[in-house]
Amino acid sequence: MNLAAKSFDPGNARSCASFSADAYRQSTLCDTGTDTHVLIGESADYLILAFRGTASIRNWITDSEFERVNLVACEDGSISKVHKGFERALNSVWERIYARLGGSQVFNVQNCKPIFVTGHSLGGALAILAALTLHRNGFQVAQVYTFGQPRVGNGDFKRRYEKFLGNRTFRVVYEEDIVARVPHLPAWHDPYRHVGTEVFLPAISGEAPLIDPSIWSLLASDVWGIYRAFCISKFAGAIDPIQDHHINNYTSALDCLSE
Repeated sequence: MNLAAKSFDPGNARSCASFSADAYRQSTLCDTGTDTHVLIGESADYLILAFRGTASIRNWITDSEFERVNLVACEDGSISKVHKGFERALNSVWERIYARLGGSQVFNVQNCKPIFVTGHSLGGALAILAALTLHRNGFQVAQVYTFGQPRVGNGDFKRRYEKFLGNRTFRVVYEEDIVARVPHLPAWHDPYRHVGTEVFLPAISGEAPLIDPSIWSLLASDVWGIYRAFCISKFAGAIDPIQDHHINNYTSALDCLSE
């Protein structure tokens, strides 16, 4: 991992995607009630924290709990609100993560190695909440890479997150991955919003990743991707946005970037 990276780093992204894939097969700690799994790795220079994505019926229930809950209330009256299911899932494992990283002692927190936080799907949403929580507790967050991550919180949450970690967070989206585009509800006046820098891996063959792509670039990729799938079969065209969500698509695409 490149600790000196200040922008999107393909090598860091590839390593985080691989670790996120590993989180589906093994975990360092878990909570059986919410079925939340976390994989923690350590090298001489850094720690990496990966949250497992949706892999069970209980995880689907977590995903569906999109009612929002208050995270932080500010003096100016603004309130950061986040997805209820995501917040509950992180809370179920947070104390054990905190203890594992040495959070029981201030000295250990200050001298903890830089942490890379990552996850795919549901795991990406938990990675965002965890990164902000780690920052608020004094840990050094090196970079955050998420893959096929759904939105996590409202506009105030976005502003708060961007203030501290926006320039270190990279939200990787593969082609027409539908999960990266939900949820929008429940409030039309203050909808769910994404955080960090979007890194879009387009459907158009041979095109380089797009950093913070325009709406027109996204639309062009959508049209081409769906048309391409329909040329194979209408059924393939209909389920293409779902198939694009698989973690293997992310690891394969990033393999090509880091070669």
